[in-house]
Amino acid sequence: MQASTSSLRIIIVDDEIDIANSLKKFVIKSGFDAISFTDPAVALAHFTMRYKRYSLIITDLRMPGMSGLDFANKIREIDTSVRVFLISAFDTSDLENNGNYKSAKIERVIQKPIKFSILKEVLYNTLVNANNKINNSQ
Repeated sequence: MQASTSSLRIIIVDDEIDIANSLKKFVIKSGFDAISFTDPAVALAHFTMRYKRYSLIITDLRMPGMSGLDFANKIREIDTSVRVFLISAFDTSDLENNGNYKSAKIERVIQKPIKFSILKEVLYNTLVNANNKINNSQ
């Protein structure tokens, strides 16, 4: 049985509205259900009330008020199994040594500017193929 991509929901968090909206449109066009936020506190409140609905969170690293790592760690307090991707236009080579990064359990770091062809492949490999393996093993 093949998993429906529309049942896989994604939260996108980026303080730049154009990036948040373009990522959301791309994710929806790729067959997934998505919602975007420009304020991580609002996204966190939304996730807290609906956390069982989501398979993946894509969050920017640098945002005012709450960094992507702080946001991801707050997500981990609610749900340890949701997947989290971090996006950034900045150098991320030193993240692996950051305690917040380790505790956030970031599955993937994606550099901006985002290449949509690569993002689509990553989404399918991470979400669809993982769901197919689970469904086929049952």
